[in-house]
Amino acid sequence: MAIRIRKVNGVTVALCAVETDAKRGDLYLDDGAHHALSTKFGLDFKSMGFLKESHADPALVEIMLDEKLRDAKHEIERWDKARRRPAKRRRRDKK
Repeated sequence: MAIRIRKVNGVTVALCAVETDAKRGDLYLDDGAHHALSTKFGLDFKSMGFLKESHADPALVEIMLDEKLRDAKHEIERWDKARRRPAKRRRRDKK
């Protein structure tokens, strides 16, 4: 199902594209994009323990995993550690 992402009174919502007319500023996601996002959410929710199982398309999951370059948890921990490090002071150029 194609969806539209739209801001309504400052709140971002996802709407069925069939049930709504296009408006300026909408982000249109076709069936393929919606399916890809649903698969990603299913995998993420399962890995976080929110779902017991994911009904994701195994072929799509395989492609997604082949494209994965790094582990998100590890990267977030690395970013947090970098943010906690004190900033290095810059030396002023001597004239």
